[in-house]
Amino acid sequence: FYNNGINFFWIFSFSVMSLTMLPLALRFWILGKEKNFITPGDLVGDFYQSKAAKITIAVIGLLSLLPYAIAQIVAVGKTFESLTSGIIGYELGIIIVSLAIGLYLFYGGSRAVILTDLVQGLVFASLVITGGALCLYWSSGWENLIHNLTVSKPDNVVFDINLSYYEKVLLAATFFMLPHMWQRTYMAKTSKMLAKNITVLPFAIIALYSCTWLIGISGYSILGIDGISGTDSLLGDIFAYQAPYFGALILVAAFAAGMSTIDSQLLTSAAIFIRDILPASCRSSDEKQFKLSRIITMATLAVCFLAAMLLKNQSTLSLVILGISLTPIMVPAVYGIFFWRHSSSTGAVTSMVFGLGVFITHSFTSVIPTLPYNIGPVLSSFSCALLTFILVSLFTKSQAHDYKRREYNQLLEILN
Repeated sequence: FYNNGINFFWIFSFSVMSLTMLPLALRFWILGKEKNFITPGDLVGDFYQSKAAKITIAVIGLLSLLPYAIAQIVAVGKTFESLTSGIIGYELGIIIVSLAIGLYLFYGGSRAVILTDLVQGLVFASLVITGGALCLYWSSGWENLIHNLTVSKPDNVVFDINLSYYEKVLLAATFFMLPHMWQRTYMAKTSKMLAKNITVLPFAIIALYSCTWLIGISGYSILGIDGISGTDSLLGDIFAYQAPYFGALILVAAFAAGMSTIDSQLLTSAAIFIRDILPASCRSSDEKQFKLSRIITMATLAVCFLAAMLLKNQSTLSLVILGISLTPIMVPAVYGIFFWRHSSSTGAVTSMVFGLGVFITHSFTSVIPTLPYNIGPVLSSFSCALLTFILVSLFTKSQAHDYKRREYNQLLEILN
């Protein structure tokens, strides 16, 4: 919001996620309960009766989780450094958060994540709301805040709608298909509880992002246009300047925000690796799976820690967007399970593989030329995945899927 002003309003489109989530989330929950699904690959692999489909969506899921998890550690490290004026440096900050996450994941596992996420989420939300109110007060009111914004950065109050804006809306609409979000739909106690949470979600998103917007645009009133050390450090810089005594609470909020996300991402990554990628012989017993989960979780945390050490100058937002940019690739294959009777396993696999290939090529090479209307990697990879899924499925229809569809329809009759 500090950098882009109202052009960052696309973030509010996360509130529409409930509309795209509701048709699938309840189906995920019912099938998960009936068939003991734990990962996205469990469902996709079961319906398409394809190990290749299971592994492909698992790989895409892992690739989406890593940048997102790294971003959490980077953000906490930057907040430590800005709030303590460098007394606790970036490197020491990420060491502290990584050790904390590693210890309670190692000893607490998923039970620790479920219990602490509630507390961390409430702490983070409370302090974001409090921070927004304080920033409005420190800006000497609404009129002064808007005046300073329009004088300091007039471009930030002008909408510039283009295709990249709609790409980000697509990311928001498919955000729930990130593996750790998907996995949580399996975990709801009842379908009614899941539906209530989905209903409340838009209001929570609007409230929290409104406060975040206030914090972002207050930077011009409180610190001026050159008064911050970096966009990721804005909140820390504001409180270091206005209320250093309050900085400890902001550190708690930043710590909570980072930990409440990365812990579930690490556990989900371990579950994906063990259930979807490793052969069954490697997980012959519950005890063996438990030990493997610990090892993989700690190894993934170590990778995220080392990456965060090298990415101090990387925007946390860019890392998050890199991760969630892969979710639209999964959409055709997943929606095809429930809403298109011609879907096939070959179509599902090739759509995800081609979509991922286009995304990587478009994002990290110059092989794909500049497309009309500046179409970015998200739309190009999603379009490729969708077209591939439709065309290949039409030519590779399998009768086996008709059996699975009948089975799923019988399990899902509760929705009718």
